[in-house]
Formats: sequence, C-alpha cells, structure tokens
Amino acid sequence: MKQRLKTILAFVLLSVTTALSFILSALDRPTDVFPTEDTKIRLYGERHGEKLYYDIEFDLWKDFYDAGNRALFLELPYYTAEYLNLWMQADSDEIIDRIFEDIRGTQSYTPGYYEFFHEIKEACPETVFYGTDIGHQYDVTGARYLEYLSEQGLQDTENYRLAETCIAQGIAYYSEDSAHNGISSIREAAMVENFRAAYARCGADRILGIYGSYHIDLNNPDLMAGQLRACYGDILSSVKVSTIAYGENKPYRLGFCVTGLLFLVMLFVPNIYWGAKAKPAGYDEAEKHENRVLLLFERSGEVLVTCSLLIFPALNPYVRVLPEGVFFDWKILMWAAAFTLMILYECYWIRYFRSARTLRDQYSTFAGFPLAGATLPVLAVLLLGLYSGNLIVIVSAVILGIGHIGIHLMHSREAAG
Repeated sequence: MKQRLKTILAFVLLSVTTALSFILSALDRPTDVFPTEDTKIRLYGERHGEKLYYDIEFDLWKDFYDAGNRALFLELPYYTAEYLNLWMQADSDEIIDRIFEDIRGTQSYTPGYYEFFHEIKEACPETVFYGTDIGHQYDVTGARYLEYLSEQGLQDTENYRLAETCIAQGIAYYSEDSAHNGISSIREAAMVENFRAAYARCGADRILGIYGSYHIDLNNPDLMAGQLRACYGDILSSVKVSTIAYGENKPYRLGFCVTGLLFLVMLFVPNIYWGAKAKPAGYDEAEKHENRVLLLFERSGEVLVTCSLLIFPALNPYVRVLPEGVFFDWKILMWAAAFTLMILYECYWIRYFRSARTLRDQYSTFAGFPLAGATLPVLAVLLLGLYSGNLIVIVSAVILGIGHIGIHLMHSREAAG
C-alpha cells in the first residue's frame, strides 16, 4: 500500500506539473495584435535606448518601406521630427547632432538610436518622419525650430502653428508631472490628438509607428493605443518589439540539440556499463523469451528517439535575456520535469549497481515510478516532446515506451514468478 501511494503521488505530481505548465503558458500569452492584410496602422512598442530593438525596428521599417510606404510615426515632438526631415535632405549631420545634444541625459541618447536614423537615411531616403509626442525639449529644440521658421518668414504657416501647439503641450505636461516618468493622462490625450492630426495630414493609407511599449496597449482605454482603437477600430495592430526579439521556438527546425545529447549520454553511460559488467543473473535466459513485436517497437523507438533528440534544437530550454528581463515560456516546467526524471534515472542505476543485481533489483520501482529503468527515460523524452510541441519526438517516445516498458514488464513478471 505504501508503494502504491508513492506511485500515485509520483504520477500526480508529474501530471500536475504538466497541466500547470500548459495553463500558465496559456495565461501568459502576450497581448500583441499582429498586423494582417487589413491593418493600416502598425504600432510597435520598444524600450527606449536598446540597440537590439533599434536593429529590429529598422528591419521592420525597411520591409514596410520596400512595400511602398513612406510615413514613419515616432514618439518625438512635432518639431523634432520636422528637423529630422530637413536633415534627410541635408549633406551634413549638423541638424541631427544638435538634436542629440538636446536629448542628452534621456534614455534615447545612445549610439544605437543615432545609428538607427543614419541607417534609415541611407537605405530609406524617402522616409517622412511624423512626431506625435508632446513638446519635450521645448525650450531648446522647440524654440530653435520656431526661430528657424521665423527666419524663413513662415510664422503664418501650419508648421509654425503645430510647433507652438506641441510646445504648449510640453509646458502643460511638465507643469503637471512632477515625477517626469512619462506617465500622464495629459500626455496620452495629447499624443492621441497629435497622432490623429498627423494621420489625417500625412495622406498615407498605411503607416508604421514606433513608441514606448507602455503607450501601445490596445486594451487599455487610458493609453494612446487604446484611445486610437476607439477611433479607428480594428485597422490597428500593436506588437512589442520584445516579443519579436524573443522569437519563436520552432519545433521542427533542424540543427544540433545539446539537451538531446545530454539525455542520450545519461541514457547510454549506465546501460553500457550494465551490458559490460552488471547484468543480473538469469537475464540472458529471460532475453530469449522476449516478445518479437515488443522488441520491434523497442528497437524502432530507440533509433527514432536517438535521432530526434539530436536533430531538433527546440528541445533545448528556450530562454532569452532581453532588456526587460528574462523571457521564457512556462512550458519550460516540462523541460525541468524531464531533466528531473533523468536525474532520478541516474539515481536508479546507482542504487542498482550497489545492490545484489538481481532481476528483481533491475525491474524495481524508484521514487514511486514502477519499472523505473524503462518508465523514467520514456517519460522524460515524452515531456521533451510536449515541451517543444514536436510530434515526431512524442510519437518516438510512445513507440519506445510500448516496446521498452512492455519488455520490462514481461521480465518483471518472470522475476516475480
């Protein structure tokens, strides 16, 4: 009875871990809404100042640009974007250098951001920037832009009016926001107003916008994207650049799998020693009576499992360290459970090698798992298949399990008899 309770507990814990990993994975799905053919406004959310994200954003814009689009919306004041448009036509970097001097001390003051604009100028020279943020740096960049317009005799133009409006928004925001953390209902409302005006003004059907991740939650009616969704409906998409950076653990991508090699080493080493020096008395005779069908399943399963463990990198733990922290799928709990089962498998062999090495010892229960020498590795491979979503690995584990566990069960009964 005690042994049965251990077995029940072992399988309950394994089942709970598996179920919990699927549940947590489903609950932890990102809220991203990826663009489709019907998407007209593509929003991408970044953490400012990260070169990894700027590189991804450049690739996103380059693809969008190559498809014939030219309007790039940015989390910049109106006048800063207009200065960038002037710089796109200039032969020197004087304009952008002064812009970056103005933003010194902010998160965006990085070589990566500077390089991002230069890449756009070189590869996408017809890009038109639209700034829809409030008036940051209104006393330097903003004031200088108004002065520039005045020198050109453009005080009565829309450009001058939009720049003044942006400056007023900046003054209102900084007067209200003592924390200066970027979180403000005044700012969100102004960003929505500026975005809608720029979208109407640009004349483009499809645009791409890059903003801080905080602002692009389509499900939050208090934030820019949520309010834009209320205006435009489902023509918006919203994707965090961190989601793109994390990527996808493609289950059938071919390559070399370190986890598979580790598991095979943990499988083969004790079995090689067992075959050379530690077979139990009576095993060779029992082997002669093995069921041929089960033996076929076992041999086929061994070949399939060995190959599949080595060629699918998706069996490795898929974890990435990004600027926001460590990213992983909760299914990794199944990978951890599989590795734990293999540790138990090694412990089972250690106990066997230290025992009298009888048939009963070999086909014993360990840590609650009956026929531990067969069930532990089969369950471990099955969990790796479930973790990666690889049907080939799952089927290989099932085939191996039918043969390997079936033969162990027959030997166990003979040992008991």
